[in-house]
Amino acid sequence: MPDDPLIDVIHATVDVLDRAAVPYAITGSVASTLHGEPFQSQDVDIVLRMTVPQARQIAEELPQRFYRSAERLEHVAESGGIANLIDTDSGLKVDLSVLEAGAFYDSIVARRELLKYGPDGPAFYTVTAEDIILMKLLWRKDTRSAKQWENALGVARVQGAGMDWDYLFEQARMLGLEEDLRQLRDEARV
Repeated sequence: MPDDPLIDVIHATVDVLDRAAVPYAITGSVASTLHGEPFQSQDVDIVLRMTVPQARQIAEELPQRFYRSAERLEHVAESGGIANLIDTDSGLKVDLSVLEAGAFYDSIVARRELLKYGPDGPAFYTVTAEDIILMKLLWRKDTRSAKQWENALGVARVQGAGMDWDYLFEQARMLGLEEDLRQLRDEARV
């Protein structure tokens, strides 16, 4: 395993998700850094779809170094929301977010990509560049968070015209983000 604690925590978590057959995708600052400009991350955000039996399996099979609440994992599998894992070795936190029902969230899982983390690093399912932009804009919608905007802008600058802008604007219309996406595109000079 690499000497990077973040990659080690992702690998340990994803290994258990794979064994439990849980469809997942890494998102948040980790994904926006992979697709865009570097950004320091203190946690790992993973979106997923899981059942209560899968939640039980995850709770049982996570390495002992991870603090977790089996009850919380089962609750979010049943009702949605976020369950936290904490790696006691590194102090890094993993947020497991159960995706709500809906066309956009279905597309995140359907479009996820198996991406390598570094030239010789492991590969993990990660949201696409388009979907991380939409997720960052969606999270920013209520908070007007500068961090979410900067993450999305970094991806737009790096990926530019290579992204599927038709998909981006189609989803942005459905999510009520069309004006934000236009502003992002303009600021990124795409």
